[in-house]
Amino acid sequence: MEKKQTHIMYGFISGIAMVIISLILYVTGQTFKTGMSYIAYVPFVIGVILNGIAYSKANDGFVTFGNIFGSCFKTSMIVAIVVVFWSIISMFIFPEMKDKAIEYARETMAKNPKMTDEAMDMSINVMKKYFNAFMIAGALFGTLFYGAIFSLIGAAVGQKKGPQPMQVGDNF
Repeated sequence: MEKKQTHIMYGFISGIAMVIISLILYVTGQTFKTGMSYIAYVPFVIGVILNGIAYSKANDGFVTFGNIFGSCFKTSMIVAIVVVFWSIISMFIFPEMKDKAIEYARETMAKNPKMTDEAMDMSINVMKKYFNAFMIAGALFGTLFYGAIFSLIGAAVGQKKGPQPMQVGDNF
């Protein structure tokens, strides 16, 4: 029997909430403060967990851990698409973001006593050259990495009765 899907709505809502929070953090100058960027992940984890619960309810609990994990990870993939799309748009809306990120990286590297000036300059030059690629790859893989973790949590939370029993007339 085909399972009812819930991941599209939860993915888009979570992704848009992440974008809004990220935008607020950037506009208020909080993005590059330690730990502040992780606040944007709050709607992500909540959305994935709520999707796991909704997916289980939509299928009357006749789901397995793997079914719920799959639905939650699909939610994460939709969130990743929204976040990558926002990352690309934000590079054009906020071109100064690149300079701020590079300055933040320079300050962070300068705090490391083992970092030489030559190594720091080389790292900054690579970052300047490949900033857009790093930003998009970071958004994509970071979102999917955390999405896998959040999907495990969502799959653990959703109610599971196991596969639906065979009905009379079901084909093998």
